[in-house]
Amino acid sequence: MIQVRDVLQARFGKIDQAIDLFRHLPASYAAAPMHFSVLTDISGEMYTIINESVVSDLGEWERMQTQQFAAPDFAAWFKQFQLFIEGGRREYYHVEGDYQDWSRAGVIVVRESYRAHKWQIQQAVSLLQRYGALLADRAVGQRPRILTDASGEMFRAVIEIETESLAAWEAQRRELFKGPEFQVWFVQLVNAVEAGTHDFFRVEHTAPSH
Repeated sequence: MIQVRDVLQARFGKIDQAIDLFRHLPASYAAAPMHFSVLTDISGEMYTIINESVVSDLGEWERMQTQQFAAPDFAAWFKQFQLFIEGGRREYYHVEGDYQDWSRAGVIVVRESYRAHKWQIQQAVSLLQRYGALLADRAVGQRPRILTDASGEMFRAVIEIETESLAAWEAQRRELFKGPEFQVWFVQLVNAVEAGTHDFFRVEHTAPSH
C-alpha cells in the first residue's frame, strides 16, 4: 500500500474554512476507493493541514487523480480550495505491514521520522515495528503504522501512532522508558539510525476506504 501525504499551508486565519472544505469533498473524490484523513498541526509550522490518502499502489492513485480532476464537481470545489490554501508539497510512502485508520476525530497523532544509516532501512523498520508493539502493549498509543520513503530523501523510516492526549503520551511514555525491554530496544535503535524528528498532529476528519 502507498500513503500519499499532502502537506498544505492554509492562508493565515483560514484553517477552519479549509478543514471544512476537506470534510465535504466533491462526490467524485469522496467515493474513491481510498482511506482518507485530515490532520492539523500541534507542533511545527502553524496553519498546516495534512491530507493522508492510502491506496493500493501508485497506479491506482494516478487513475483516481485523472478521473477526479475531470469531474465537474471537482472543478467547482477546487475554486474554493484556492481561496484557503497557499501551497504545499506531496510525499509518498510505502506502508510496511498492517494499516488501520485513525479511530476518530480529536485524537493526537505522534509522527516519529528517522533517518536510518545507509542500507539499514529494514533493520530500522523491524525496530519500529517492535516499538509500535511496545507502545500499544503499555497503553501509550494505539494503531501504529510503519512507513518508508517512496519519494524524497532515502533511508527514512516513520512510525505514526495515535494517543488520547499530549499529557497521556508524555506520562505513559516516561514509564515505558524505565523498562528494561525498552532500554535494550533503544540501544539497538541507536545502532540503526542517525537522526530523527518528532511531530504532533490532531485528527480533524477520517474516512475509511469504500
